[in-house]
Amino acid sequence: MERLSYSLKCVVILDLIKRLRDNGSWCGETHVQKAMFIAQDLANANFGYKYIMYKHGPYSFDLTNELAGMRAAKIIDFEFRRAEYGPSIFMTAFGDRIYSLHEEEIQRFKKINGFVADWLSASDVKHLERLATAYFITSKNPRMPVLERAKKINLLKPHVDIISAEEAVRTVDQKKEEAKRQLTIAA
Repeated sequence: MERLSYSLKCVVILDLIKRLRDNGSWCGETHVQKAMFIAQDLANANFGYKYIMYKHGPYSFDLTNELAGMRAAKIIDFEFRRAEYGPSIFMTAFGDRIYSLHEEEIQRFKKINGFVADWLSASDVKHLERLATAYFITSKNPRMPVLERAKKINLLKPHVDIISAEEAVRTVDQKKEEAKRQLTIAA
């Protein structure tokens, strides 16, 4: 598994943000966190983001720091579209120039980012938490029966009932199968 350069990681993040927004996503940090978690796994690439199970599912402090650095460098910024919601992330004009310069280098990630954005863009934060947690549990226990994975989710997240957890696990299984069929995943 190759380790990506800093500039390539930034452009992969920009591509993911672009695709989430193009698909109508709110594109807050939670969306980017969960989408990057799944994209990193599907790409079988070392983006350098270590994920732990946290308050609202898989979370990477490394990615949070990366996003903060990208914002400080004026590659991305936040906009507050509605007072009662957190900020949305968008690519700045400078970010767009960086993206344009390196767009060819990320060709192998575009299809994966598109797949993940299509899947997650319409999800609210609660749905993202269930799906990403189900993905996390499934990645750690791929052969475990659906009900057992759902019970693990419910144990970690008691506010997620067994039926919702089972539904999330089945969705993850279905999407992982779709990804195998649709994506040419680099090893």
